Amino acid sequence: MTKPKKYVKVNGIMKLNPEWKKWKEQQGDGGPATTVQRPSVALPIVSSMEDHEKLNEASLASGGQEIPFSESTSATIEMMQEPEICVDAGMDPDTVVDELGALLNKYEVPIGLMNKLMMLSEFEVLEFMIDDSGSMTLNTDSVDRQGRPQTRWTEAQGRLKEMIEVLAHVPFNQIVIVFLNRTDVISLQRNKRDPKTIIADANQKIDSVFSKGPSGTTPALEKIQKSLTGNPSMSIARWFFGDGVPNGGIMAQKEITRLLVQRPNPAQNPMTFISCTNEDDQVEWMKDAEEAAPYCSESDDFRDEAAEVMRDQGAALPYSKGFHLVGTLVGAMNPDDLDAMDESIPFTKSTLDNLLGIQHNEESYRHYFNLFAEAQSNRKVEGPMDNLKRSMRWNYNDFLQAPLASQIAAVQDFKGKLKTMGG
Repeated sequence: MTKPKKYVKVNGIMKLNPEWKKWKEQQGDGGPATTVQRPSVALPIVSSMEDHEKLNEASLASGGQEIPFSESTSATIEMMQEPEICVDAGMDPDTVVDELGALLNKYEVPIGLMNKLMMLSEFEVLEFMIDDSGSMTLNTDSVDRQGRPQTRWTEAQGRLKEMIEVLAHVPFNQIVIVFLNRTDVISLQRNKRDPKTIIADANQKIDSVFSKGPSGTTPALEKIQKSLTGNPSMSIARWFFGDGVPNGGIMAQKEITRLLVQRPNPAQNPMTFISCTNEDDQVEWMKDAEEAAPYCSESDDFRDEAAEVMRDQGAALPYSKGFHLVGTLVGAMNPDDLDAMDESIPFTKSTLDNLLGIQHNEESYRHYFNLFAEAQSNRKVEGPMDNLKRSMRWNYNDFLQAPLASQIAAVQDFKGKLKTMGG
């Protein structure tokens, strides 16, 4: 079978070619060609310069025009090739774009999110706190690459290693991995090392520590408190992997939220909770903290997050495994877009272009907007907030023209109503 073109234009809208998808799945290891839930209606993911060339070939072949990168993506590609940045990322200026493209392609990361990843270089420390309590030996609701059930401990290990793999391709100062009970500390510094060396070093250290099974209780409050108060003047991005209620129960949960709400300079101290469990009620406190504290996010596994994004954004947004991975890394730092996907507010065209990395034509944006509206009309009503989201009728032209949704009066009013309802 001849290799089909990766992209195809349908009714003026570029999409992943279903024939390419079929061909790709016949070539590989039996895995899916895409992790996007409904690729037949989703906008296409462009992960690399090569993808961009293929997209333009398909557009021109169908009588259309070239599709330029979004402004933020063009600027990021240019910046990544600066010698100083390349040295900081351990890569050669001549190969940096291809190396990054290979990583983004592996996970199906829209190239527009490269701009978001560069934010990580602004932090003095990237700190990962891992719950190693006894309950982490229990199964979670996610599966490994072979489709087998995995424990919460192995889920945390796998997700951590994927995040480090991405971090290895961007400039960072220091990565620190600590645990709630054990005294092990994994410290990784760039020292101008290339991504492969960083990844190999990180994986060896992570696998070594994770080879000892979890045991003990959940002193989450103590660990978070120590981190927040121990280095008050430093800029630290934090991620907390956990599966349950902290020691101290409701009082501890409330204190964690209070600490996060009152922490100084939250933009320079973002917090991400990563739940590794099949008992969602046990980690509801993480979602409560996300709602209350600025620059605070909660991330579930890809399958659960994809279902939420489908409900809140519609089928045209190409939410892939890589989109989820980058969102877990930098969502808390981006309250206006990556961490706003669950607000059931459509992205403006400008925001959508910047996230996906290309300048969509109006047919493509209209397609996204229509499927967003369709998702809201199909929303299952489980409370008054769902009623509000389902009944809201957004003005298309507002979102077509405004740079950010937060600048639109109707959005401000809508958010105010949600807040009144406790959302």
